Amino acid sequence: MSSLASKQEVMREIYGYFKKDETMALLVGDMGFAVLDDYFKNHQSRAFNTGICEQATISMSAGMYLAGLKPIVYSQVPFLVMRAYEQIRYDLNEHKMNVKLIGVGADNYFEKLGRSHCMDSDDVDMMKIFKNFKLFAPTKESLKEDIKEMLEYEGPTYLRCL
Repeated sequence: MSSLASKQEVMREIYGYFKKDETMALLVGDMGFAVLDDYFKNHQSRAFNTGICEQATISMSAGMYLAGLKPIVYSQVPFLVMRAYEQIRYDLNEHKMNVKLIGVGADNYFEKLGRSHCMDSDDVDMMKIFKNFKLFAPTKESLKEDIKEMLEYEGPTYLRCL
């Protein structure tokens, strides 16, 4: 079985869509800047570092969706899923908001930073609870197809990657 795609591969693939679609916006939880340089350099009006406030970032993404944008939220798996779980449930899932969540560092990728940066595969179990979410765990082989399907899905999604 192939391993998960990397955050670099995922965000490079999404960038092809992002640069063509002015309604897409990126909200980042104070991380990943080398991976996201093209977003911040070339699309300053649509790429935002929201800091370490995951709960508020989810609520911001819901507001952006209601304003006609297509938000993508990018953060480390435990911070995105655990810290913002209630907002994900009520703001995104219950209202079927077309917001895309990208969780990076799946499967304890950041274990050297401590247990606070790890979730094993608990994120998958937690996100499966949400009836309106579609989950993705792309491999290198399925990446293009999974990103296309994720972006075309008219509802909330969660993608996990390394």
